[in-house]
Amino acid sequence: MGRIQHLILWAVLVVCCVAERQYFLQSHTSTWEQARLHCQACYKEMVSLTPDNIQQIVQNLTSSYWIGLRKTMNNSSFPWSRWSNGDPLTFQNWYPGRPILSKPKNPVNIFNNYYSISPNVCGCCCTNNSNSSYHGNSTDDPFTDNVNMTASATMTPAVTTKVAKMSSVMTSGSTFFTGVTGGINGTNMTSGTNGTNETETDVYIEEPCIAMLSFGLWLDKNCSELLHYICYEDRFYGNATVTNKTLHNATLSWTRGPGDISGYRVEVKSTDYNLTLNHSSLNQTYDLSNLTAGTKYRVQVFPIKCGRDLNPQNVSFYTKPGVIQNLKVTNVSETSISLSWFAPEGNRDLYNIQVRDEPDLKMTTRTESALVKGLIPGGFYTFEINTEVEDKSIEGDRLDIPSYTKPGMVSNLKAFALTKNSVHFQWEQPRGNTSGYRVHAWREENNTMKDIILDHHILTNTSLTVGNQSAGAKIWLSVVALVPNGSVEGELSKVIGLTTPGEVTNLLLLITEDTINVSWKHPQGNYEIFSVQLNLTASNKEVKTENTTASQLSFTALNAGASYTVTVTTLNGYLKSDPVSNTNFTLPLPPQSAKIDFFNESHVTLSWKAPVASQGVEVMYLVKYLTEFWNDTQTKETNATNYAFNELHAGTNYTFEVRVTAGTQESQPIQTSQNTTATVRVRTMTMACSSSEPSICEDSGTQREVLQNLKSHFRKSFSKMENEIWVDKVFWELEWREA
Repeated sequence: MGRIQHLILWAVLVVCCVAERQYFLQSHTSTWEQARLHCQACYKEMVSLTPDNIQQIVQNLTSSYWIGLRKTMNNSSFPWSRWSNGDPLTFQNWYPGRPILSKPKNPVNIFNNYYSISPNVCGCCCTNNSNSSYHGNSTDDPFTDNVNMTASATMTPAVTTKVAKMSSVMTSGSTFFTGVTGGINGTNMTSGTNGTNETETDVYIEEPCIAMLSFGLWLDKNCSELLHYICYEDRFYGNATVTNKTLHNATLSWTRGPGDISGYRVEVKSTDYNLTLNHSSLNQTYDLSNLTAGTKYRVQVFPIKCGRDLNPQNVSFYTKPGVIQNLKVTNVSETSISLSWFAPEGNRDLYNIQVRDEPDLKMTTRTESALVKGLIPGGFYTFEINTEVEDKSIEGDRLDIPSYTKPGMVSNLKAFALTKNSVHFQWEQPRGNTSGYRVHAWREENNTMKDIILDHHILTNTSLTVGNQSAGAKIWLSVVALVPNGSVEGELSKVIGLTTPGEVTNLLLLITEDTINVSWKHPQGNYEIFSVQLNLTASNKEVKTENTTASQLSFTALNAGASYTVTVTTLNGYLKSDPVSNTNFTLPLPPQSAKIDFFNESHVTLSWKAPVASQGVEVMYLVKYLTEFWNDTQTKETNATNYAFNELHAGTNYTFEVRVTAGTQESQPIQTSQNTTATVRVRTMTMACSSSEPSICEDSGTQREVLQNLKSHFRKSFSKMENEIWVDKVFWELEWREA
């Protein structure tokens, strides 16, 4: 049978679920049964009409077409209740006066009498304003006056003339055929809008099938009439997949098409490949071969049904790209490594560079070289490189290469002079990693270099002592960081060291109140100059530093009573001998202006001023008090210029002394005295006159003499003579009272 000519309509049918449907207008004519068989064989079924698809379908009609509706379907007990695919009839768009449900007893003008279809017959879309109903096999005449005919929602009545009592009431859907009037202005309703003769009769048909006229209304017809018809099929969506992808092969599989599929057409294309084949096997697989590595292929698989291509199953895939060639390291630095390689066979889009065990160190490039940055100096890295296609769906096998980065330069390389015949060198490990260091030492003599034989030239520690050298010798040392396999080395670092000169001996200090004379003996060996430094001992503040080639030096205009430290260091170039120090005090001078700031019964606060020659430096003071009456003394040291004595005796005369101390030496003291506040306590002494002559005891002269003798007695105990003046050692008073 030749290819069937048909017209495809596209629409989306929304029922209980969503499916995309295709509608096919068949160009040849058949009976209703033949049409349905053909639709079931080459499509899915005859068309079912809904408010959602009728408008699109009717726009392409040129004549009457069978649709998937007949009076009884699948032995249903209710006429007009089901479509041929089993869907319930929820939408109707009947030609006025149709369908004819029974043979009329008397001729009836269909334009003046209409019928009502019970909702139980036509579903939810029907409206019946009468009390009559129809129950399928009834022979009652269903036509009555003043009946509203159910049609699609807001549909313009197909007949507007000669029908006085008909009105069209819509229950669902939208207006599909605006402008299609059929009978306006006397036009014959039996003629379609395109002029095709669509003759209608009033003959009752016992088991009619339904056709849709070119302007969309439905008409019951004899099922044996030859009409065009409309089939539909749900748009086929299959799933093609590609597995077992290698460099040159792949396995294609796909979903079986719906219904009776006669075969498949497979189309495989790429920029340099074009394959079309007919695959009639029911096994939906095919092995593709002779492909190019790393290439994108676009595949379409068309199921063939009744000589018609269904919607293709599409898939795109890449073959596995090949392995790169001739991978090598081209340059190495401390933090980067340059790589290069040759492209693999076939095609590729990208190169992936990954550092093994370093997930953050990866990059992508399109060229056959890469500079990998962000590495650690002296680090060991394995670089894995593979090809990849543009959409990253498949990648080639990896090729790897190991390499060390260049170790860093050692830092802070210094020479430390330990003795007069050796130099100690020390350095810090460079940033990153290193397995050890290669060292080389030589001695500079008379502008020539002589290698020094070392015990080891490869070290793992970061220090080296070069011994058995003469005093003042110039020793050079170079250090290079290494990696385990010796493939790369760090930058060379070098330094010069000198053996130290000897220290001075017999360092002497001769002092006065403001001068220190320094002298010493020369050291053995070579030296250049002496550095003599004078520091205040208490604060270690440098006072003065002088360089000299002589063995003596004087420091003048110094502070009295201050501790000074003199340090002498022998210099030989930048090297220094061990320092030799001596400490001594300048001679002290007495303080100034001692005075009493406060006193009471038990407390005396004393203050004074530092010697003029000691201003600005810290000196020590020796503070002392004495009391003759109590035969008590107390001495304290302080670096302040005041002191408070506590727990003193009330009413007692105290003498205070302040001296400046400097080591073992003391200045002359300054003195002041103060009586603490007296606490008065009255003691009564009773005296009786023992004379036999009362007149003597009562004589005032005698009484004054006795009082004078008592005062003289107590003065000897409680007072002392200073500068021909009696000074009380303790507060006391004597009063005479007669009994």
